[in-house]
Amino acid sequence: MKQQLAYSQMPDDGFTMSRGELCLVAAYQQTKWTEYWEGTRRRENKNLGAFTSKAITPMFGYGITNKISVFGGLPYIHNSSSAGTMMGQKGWQDLSMAVKYHALKKTKGKAAWNLFATAGFSVPVSDYPPDFLPFSIGIGSKTAQLRLIGHMLHASNFFATAQAGYVFRSNITVDRTSYYTDAQYNSNEMRIPDVWNGSVRTGFNNKYFRGDVHYAWSKATSGSDMRMNDMPFPGNRMEMSAVGISTLIWIAPVNGLAINASADKVVSGRNAGKAFTWMAGVQYVFKPFNKKNNEK
Repeated sequence: MKQQLAYSQMPDDGFTMSRGELCLVAAYQQTKWTEYWEGTRRRENKNLGAFTSKAITPMFGYGITNKISVFGGLPYIHNSSSAGTMMGQKGWQDLSMAVKYHALKKTKGKAAWNLFATAGFSVPVSDYPPDFLPFSIGIGSKTAQLRLIGHMLHASNFFATAQAGYVFRSNITVDRTSYYTDAQYNSNEMRIPDVWNGSVRTGFNNKYFRGDVHYAWSKATSGSDMRMNDMPFPGNRMEMSAVGISTLIWIAPVNGLAINASADKVVSGRNAGKAFTWMAGVQYVFKPFNKKNNEK
């Protein structure tokens, strides 16, 4: 499950950016697990030890209009383990881009109800090996996704957000002429299942602070289970659900500067690691093309 960073607006949250507003983000993220699900059976592997994935991600968000925003990010990932002889992998992973549209806003009583739609894609930017899990920095698939987001903001500054999306994923080419998962395939093309994912969150937001608790899930539409004592395949049926918290704190002396952090724990899964992930980052929001606003 790809970690979502908390900043002024994300492709899957219920917050907006104004026209001409630019948000620059630099974040560090670390994921670690010692147990994983082999199919639905939870186990550990002494030959692997503790698996660790570290990522440094530069990102941006920009308000094209008051209703349309665009986002982009490109993580640099380093995967390794504490035991065994398998070589860790590192490098630039996939460039992701998304457009978010504020489709509807209705106010009823003390609550504002909002509907957003997001469309996005991702493409690998380096020639990393996808068929070397769990050390692969990605699965090498080109993706496209569509997402709907419902968001309620109360006059008391409490909010609730629910979102769900579908991710289309292309097949990949692997460095072998045949492989076996649920059956024997005599090809170097591996089918990658599409994915449903989403989250629900509730929290508090004002001009100084934002915090929430959340539940997130991801479920592949098809794929095979890992075979006993075998390495995972990019085409496995990967599922997971996680609970977590996130926070954003604006630094008052510097207008537009904020720090953010989050922590998530995978509580159930299938062909996935029982991971704990934490993230910390810094962001800066400003209007570079609006001199009058910047001078105020």
